[in-house]
Amino acid sequence: MIHKAEWWRLILDHVVASYGRVVWGLEALLPLFDLSARLYLAQIFWTGGIVKLSSWMSTVALFTKVYDVPLLPPEMVAYVTTAVELGGSFLLAIGLAGRWAALLLFGLNIVASISHSQLSEAALQEAFYIGTLFLYFILHGPGLLSADAVLRYLAGRKQTPSRSVPVAATSAP
Repeated sequence: MIHKAEWWRLILDHVVASYGRVVWGLEALLPLFDLSARLYLAQIFWTGGIVKLSSWMSTVALFTKVYDVPLLPPEMVAYVTTAVELGGSFLLAIGLAGRWAALLLFGLNIVASISHSQLSEAALQEAFYIGTLFLYFILHGPGLLSADAVLRYLAGRKQTPSRSVPVAATSAP
């Protein structure tokens, strides 16, 4: 016969073990979340860059009349913005220099939100959510399914010695 205290302990052990399995399963999905969020953000900015390239005269006119970016000529801002959108989204999608790509696109998102004079409340809210996702990648990195992770893995393999050296042989007297 199981005592009441033992019964609660048995239930608690079962709940803790079940919780551990759920957390493990969710953490196993984290690389897929990272990849899908990176691809989502990259697609948004890649599309914007392609649209700018497809109608360059309209793009320059947009930067001349709608966006109020100080200090730089509108055509130069159009070039820089298009390069950041295309280059940053490509790097973010493959996860190469993922934190830097996210930082560039995060900055572009902020500048675009501030410099557009007639942005709706919904568009500002969307820019906020996109910025939050960029902050996630700036702080967390691009994840395990990325070129950065592959390079980190290859660099780690290169640094490990091919044969083991005794500890006594490496320490100074």
